[in-house]
Amino acid sequence: MKPSLLLNFVILSTSFLSGCGKDGYAELGLVPVTGTVTLDDKPLPQAKVVFESDDKRLATGVTDSAGKYVLMYDSETRGAMPGPKTVRITAGSVDVEGGGAAEGSSVGKQTLPPRYNSKSELTADVSAANKTFNFELKSAP
Repeated sequence: MKPSLLLNFVILSTSFLSGCGKDGYAELGLVPVTGTVTLDDKPLPQAKVVFESDDKRLATGVTDSAGKYVLMYDSETRGAMPGPKTVRITAGSVDVEGGGAAEGSSVGKQTLPPRYNSKSELTADVSAANKTFNFELKSAP
């Protein structure tokens, strides 16, 4: 490659990559979302909390021993995009099955009612003024 072509390639690559970093998320207006999940008035540890937009974009978090979670847009960036969300909360163990499923696939034993996950009735409207969402789940209807 000629030196001038190599230099142009390096400049273009650097400017492209710099737009893909954390600063590239500024235009999304991510909101730092936190909250607590309880089940029957007790903290629910190790529950996965997912905020899902209509366009299927996700922000996820996992509750700690006190039931507290922090949403992450990706593995390094905290927050969720503003707007209405369907909230899905799952909890339970995961087993590896080799029988009817594909070899090595994971199948979860869900301990929460479907109204909190697969058929979620939970919603949240994320905004700069509305960024803390506590969920008080009940094991019975």
